[in-house]
Amino acid sequence: MSTINIRRAEERDLEAIGLINGSVFLGDRDQFDGAQRWATCWFNAFPLYQYFVVEEDDVVVGYAGWQLHGGFHRAEPVIELDQIGILPAHQGKGLAPRLIQECMQALLTWTKESNDRIESHLTFVVWAYALNFNAVNVYAKYFTDGVSGLRTQFGARAENMLRIRIPIVRPIRIE
Repeated sequence: MSTINIRRAEERDLEAIGLINGSVFLGDRDQFDGAQRWATCWFNAFPLYQYFVVEEDDVVVGYAGWQLHGGFHRAEPVIELDQIGILPAHQGKGLAPRLIQECMQALLTWTKESNDRIESHLTFVVWAYALNFNAVNVYAKYFTDGVSGLRTQFGARAENMLRIRIPIVRPIRIE
């Protein structure tokens, strides 16, 4: 039985993130050099962008990148699942759903600790290509409050948006 570990990405993980990105996504980042440069830029943008990795037997086999929108001390923060990639040989093992769940919990904890202005909710969103049925099926299990949307970005393929708002109970602020 293999050992699965999910943790925040470290700088030493950027090469693996670039390789995984190039193996699962097409487009301008499907070449390793471009994918690794892109990952390095986002990694250096912490806390605006936060990477997590999933390891199987101490080998990075997947990652997720999350982007915070609208500022660090927003009353109702929004965090977007920007990317999630699992090496093809490791897909179908439930790693992506587990990565999503554990990342959301870690980001919820991080947001509560770093943002004293949260009033009621933390909102998670994800955009997925409408015809990427596997991704949409996975996301629909975790981004489930019934709000969805559709867009085309830069004249490209249509994307679905799914959302979940997680209530956060905080003491009443006295100002």
